[in-house]
Amino acid sequence: MKAKIIVLVFISFFMFSYNGNSQSAKKLVKNGTKILNEGDIQGALNLYNQAIEIDSTYAQAYYMRASLYNKNEKYDEAIADYEIAIKYNHMNEKIYVDLGRLYNKMKNYEKGVENLRKALAIDKRNIKALKNIVISYVNLKEFNKALGYCNILLDTDKSYLTYYMRGVVNDSLYNTEDAEDDYKMAISYDYEYAKSYYALAKLYLKNNNPLGALDLSNKVINMYPDVVTGYWLRSEAQHDVKNFDEAIADLSKINTLTPDNQKAYYTRATYYKEYSQQQNAINDFSKVIKLNPERYDAFYNRAMLYDEISNKDLAVSDYEQLLQLNTPDSIINYAKGRLYDLKREANKPEMTVISPQPVDKRILEIKEKKDFLNITAEITDESDIEFVKTAEKELNFSKNENGKIIVQDSIEIVGLDEITITLSDVYHNENSYTFSIKKIEVGKPVVTLISPYASYDGEIYLTSDDPKLYIEGSISDESLIKSIFVNDLIASYRRDELNPTFSTTIDILNKNSFVIKTTDIYDNESTTTFKLNREGIQINEDNPMGKTWVVFIDNSNYESFASLEGPVKDITSMKGALANYQINNIIHKKDMTKMQMEKFFSIDLRDLVKSNHVNSLLVWYAGHGKFINETGYWIPVNAVRDDEFTYFNINSLKASMQSYSKYITHVLIITDACESGPSFYQAMRGTPEIRSCDDISATKFKSSQVFSSAGYELAADNSQFTKTFAKSLIFNEDACLPIEKVVNKVTEAVAKNNSQKPQFGKIQGFEDENGTFFFIRKEDK
Repeated sequence: MKAKIIVLVFISFFMFSYNGNSQSAKKLVKNGTKILNEGDIQGALNLYNQAIEIDSTYAQAYYMRASLYNKNEKYDEAIADYEIAIKYNHMNEKIYVDLGRLYNKMKNYEKGVENLRKALAIDKRNIKALKNIVISYVNLKEFNKALGYCNILLDTDKSYLTYYMRGVVNDSLYNTEDAEDDYKMAISYDYEYAKSYYALAKLYLKNNNPLGALDLSNKVINMYPDVVTGYWLRSEAQHDVKNFDEAIADLSKINTLTPDNQKAYYTRATYYKEYSQQQNAINDFSKVIKLNPERYDAFYNRAMLYDEISNKDLAVSDYEQLLQLNTPDSIINYAKGRLYDLKREANKPEMTVISPQPVDKRILEIKEKKDFLNITAEITDESDIEFVKTAEKELNFSKNENGKIIVQDSIEIVGLDEITITLSDVYHNENSYTFSIKKIEVGKPVVTLISPYASYDGEIYLTSDDPKLYIEGSISDESLIKSIFVNDLIASYRRDELNPTFSTTIDILNKNSFVIKTTDIYDNESTTTFKLNREGIQINEDNPMGKTWVVFIDNSNYESFASLEGPVKDITSMKGALANYQINNIIHKKDMTKMQMEKFFSIDLRDLVKSNHVNSLLVWYAGHGKFINETGYWIPVNAVRDDEFTYFNINSLKASMQSYSKYITHVLIITDACESGPSFYQAMRGTPEIRSCDDISATKFKSSQVFSSAGYELAADNSQFTKTFAKSLIFNEDACLPIEKVVNKVTEAVAKNNSQKPQFGKIQGFEDENGTFFFIRKEDK
């Protein structure tokens, strides 16, 4: 019994609480609507929000808040609230009507139809729903459906607006008589509703009844003298009955009522043109162009008018402007045809050769042994050029950014003593130029130092403080050399020898650079500056590795393989990492062909190592690599894909370096491209032993080592191998760093990202006394 009492008390309390909440929410909505009508929008919104917080199922609160959002153009919020209101009161047709009208306002007419049909399902005679669904179907161009709803609407609402709407629908369906009857009925219900007059007048104009349109437009102008629509209709009607002055007067009235009206100016211009008042038409088309410079139709009509009154220059200007606008092809073609006729002239085009610079105007000096002449010339003519050609070919020409016509092409001159260039404009005015060909050598001499060695950017690393420096080098040129100066000293060389070697000894005390100036017998002159770097002098005294050189091979710009950005970044990174170590010289070779690689390692590097007494040599290759049949290859920049013969076999590297390895204590070859292969090295077993630089046998006994990545694929632009190698150098705090320690760190890092472990070992066939390669840090100053 007690339990029943408790339950009844709980239910009574719940019902009281619910009814209390409901009553409170209704009161809040009522008060919100009241203050909304007084203009307090935010206050009303706050009360609607409170009502929803109290009773989240109260449909009227959502509906009123949706209406508020709708009025304030917050359409997404309004739609959301209308949908919730429908959820809690789905039989309220008013919500569907308002939601359908909102969708129509947003031009989402399909959703408008969907909601308005739901409203009509609840109340099939709902006038607002019927009017708005007609609007939806008219905008969807489903006029037959719109007509059906208009007929239903007329059963309930015989009004001027309903007849007007049905008139619009019948007009759209080309039911001309029915449309006329509907517009007349609309006028009879409300003779002041101007849209009915406008629509009926337009109907008359479409159906060749300009007098009827004229009568209606007069009536509506009398009622609304400051509304332009009546003047538009009357102007068109006056035009149709050939009253041009009256038609133009009405358009002028429109311009008075609505200044800068493009349509009025354009229409008046066409009337003036039709009325043979060319200058007035030109003036109005000019006003349209001023208001909208993109109006191609205004330019087109004005161009034809200028053409008609024989104003050639202005006609040409307008026709040319048409070619720059978004103009239809048919008008473009017409404009081009008129431009061709209007710009006709009889002057011959003229040509000036820019390169090579002619001698005496008609002699072209060409570098000896060249089979082709690369010519650049400028053409001057009033018209477009039709062709530029020699006897053998048509030459390429185009307009540059300054509008000048530039010829740029290559002409074969094998066996020729002269060439003739003929040019013609589009009006077939021709001109010809004949040039004699004189072959000369014009290349500048190229200087290469043999001793001391200079890096690719002209830097020489000195290893002693001797105030005198012996200079030896060679000159490359197609002609004999007239003079060689090193600073102000004449160098010794054979003047009757092509590509001679030269030598001299210069004073470098207190000097940071020296200059070699070379001149050939054709006065082609080159000046080459070499910088002197004295950092290596002190470093060499304190370095147990002796004079240490690093050679970087940087192959990036390939002809057949994918070009790379990685090698440049890798070598820059390694140069930065080595900056804190005792490196006496860095040689950086870029983009080497196979022939260049073979010559460098077999001859150039041999001579450099011997003449400069290098003790330790590190060779680093960055670029594409291949591993084929247990053999590693470095890929030269001119290598051909899938042609093994064009690759650089690193066993050839070993063979080349064997001839001078006896002069070097330590050799370390590093390749971040592919595995070197078992024929190149003997792999280490287990983890390499970390050596100490205090161990004299490690620094003074010979070592020949190789460290290579094991990937079989082409190089990537982001090398973990190089990144870890550089970090090992950068973050090392010891006075010396053995290569074995670097190998262990690189191997560990690469293994995390790649299952193929780098390979480290001794170079097969090279003398090795169990020494090792150390990186010796510079002493802090």
